[in-house]
Order: sequence, then C-alpha cells, then structure tokens
Amino acid sequence: MRLVKNSRGLVTPITLTFLLFSFTILTVATYYFAISSVNSRSGRLNYAAAKEDMLTFENTISSVVWSPGSSVIQSFQGYGGEFRTMPNMRRLTVNITFGSSSSVIYDSPVGYVSYVMPPSDYGESNLYLRGDEDSVFNRSFQSSAQMFIRVNGDDQEIYLGYRPLAISFQDTSEAGVVNVVRIFIINLNSSESLLFTGSFRVRINCVNITTETTTFNLLGDYSNAQIKATTEGSEGTVSLPLSSAGGFTVVRVEVLVCNIMLEEVKF
Repeated sequence: MRLVKNSRGLVTPITLTFLLFSFTILTVATYYFAISSVNSRSGRLNYAAAKEDMLTFENTISSVVWSPGSSVIQSFQGYGGEFRTMPNMRRLTVNITFGSSSSVIYDSPVGYVSYVMPPSDYGESNLYLRGDEDSVFNRSFQSSAQMFIRVNGDDQEIYLGYRPLAISFQDTSEAGVVNVVRIFIINLNSSESLLFTGSFRVRINCVNITTETTTFNLLGDYSNAQIKATTEGSEGTVSLPLSSAGGFTVVRVEVLVCNIMLEEVKF
C-alpha cells in the first residue's frame, strides 16, 4: 500500500510540470501567430496603398499629356516601396509597311517608371492595371499606358510605360486623296533619373510636342498600311486602311511625340 501511495504522490508534480510546459508552448505559438497575422495584414495594406499611389500617378500623367506647358505635382507616401525612373530604357521602334516595303519611322528610348512594391504575402504578377499586352493600338478610347505588376528577382514591381496610338484618315484636296497616318507617342526620356524610398514628391511636366512628317508616293493601289511597334522584345502590329486613286497611293506619316519630364520636388 505504501508503494501505491508514493506512486500517486509523484503523479501530481509531473502532471503540473507537463501542463505548465504545454501552456507555455501554446502561449508562445499564439503570440507568434498573432504577430505574423498583424505583419501579414500590415504588408497587404501597404501593398494596396502603394498600388493606389501608382494608379493615381498614371492618372496624373494622363491629365497633362498633349497639353504643352501643363504641370502637376504628386505626393507619394512610400509605404516601404521603392520608386525609380528609367529614362534611357524601353527603346521603342516603329515600322510602317506597304506591301513588301518597310520603313522605320521612329527609333528611340521612351523611358519607363518602376515601383518595387512593399514586402507582402500577396501576389498579383502579370496583372494589368492599365492597358494590355498589345505594343501598339488603334482605338483612341483605349489607354496608352502599359501598367502591370511583374516579378523582378525576389520582388514584385509595378512597371509603367507608354505605347503608341496609330490612326489613319483621308485628307481630300484639289490635288487628290492623301492618306494621313498619324502616330501618337508619349515619351518619358527627358525625365530625371530618380530613386526614392519613403515619402517624396514628383513634378510631372508636359514639356512640348514635336512632329516629324514623311510623305510616301507609292506606285500602285494599296488598301492598308501595317504599323509595327517593338519594345523590350515585345512587338505588335495594327492594320490601317488606305485609299488609292489612279494607280497611285499617297501617304503622309505624321509622328507626334509628347515629351513628359518627371522631376523631383524637394519639400
């Protein structure tokens, strides 16, 4: 009977020690889970806020393009991201093709903006926030912006560049029918090379609009012209209607470039 009593006497401290140890493990696990949940929620909020900043930024650029002399300042909160301009990157080449004949009508860097997103467990890679993957378009109601989220190394970043709009129409005069092909290009390559973390301000200036005109006098009837735009390994083509008369086709190509400058505004 004494042996049985001694055995029962040992059960109580061992059980209490086990319960205390289990309670400690549970408390620590709950604490770290709560901290992890808070950090995850905070990361997602910062991610969403940074994305809204960039959407507003693109809206601001769109509000001044094609308005020479206009200027707007935008403030960024940062939210743990990194903003940079790349004015000498994103080379754009535009070709026009009539039948088997092709000519380069624009070839220059147009720049882009990159915003490395704050750390987050949330991913939206390849999501287009503005525009789509087409490198050139011919409907004026579409957006000139190509703004999407991409993976760059271990980071997610918002990439913002602009693509050309191509249209055609007929200009009839006493000399006959002239086909006008007009290409609209938004160019960021006059911007400052900027790199920001934390809060900052950027001035968006529409510096000027330049126009370059080339006339093609084509022997033969042509029903369309192909406009191909190539940028950073991506290319796209649109077909524009033409009108011919008397075995001749006259095409006037006008390349309009809106030069946008992004620069730092010091507090």
